[in-house]
Amino acid sequence: MSLGNRIKSLRKAQHLTQQKLADKVEVSRIYVQALESNRRLPSMKLLQKLAPALNVEVTDLLMDFSTPDKPGRVQLESMLDNGELEIWYRSKKLSEKELRRVYRVIEAALDDWDEKDAAGE
Repeated sequence: MSLGNRIKSLRKAQHLTQQKLADKVEVSRIYVQALESNRRLPSMKLLQKLAPALNVEVTDLLMDFSTPDKPGRVQLESMLDNGELEIWYRSKKLSEKELRRVYRVIEAALDDWDEKDAAGE
């Protein structure tokens, strides 16, 4: 997965618009768009601003999630969002509708975790 795709996936996971992320890291929305589309590469200074804004470490932004021995949450999000993921269960390939259902289940679990964190559980 490219750095731009990781930034975009992490931004969406934080429920940030391109403009809100741009404001947090003090660049233009157009620049964030260029980063996400891999037309620009961020400087180390910008990476150091992006990481906390996206709630990750700089190394997480630079890590290669495409290798099988280093799978990550970002890869799954990106694959689900882009329709690149083919999931099989009991010798049956899940349809687009079923994949969306899996995605909703994951989102519901994450929402529950967020609520428990907020409640101090």
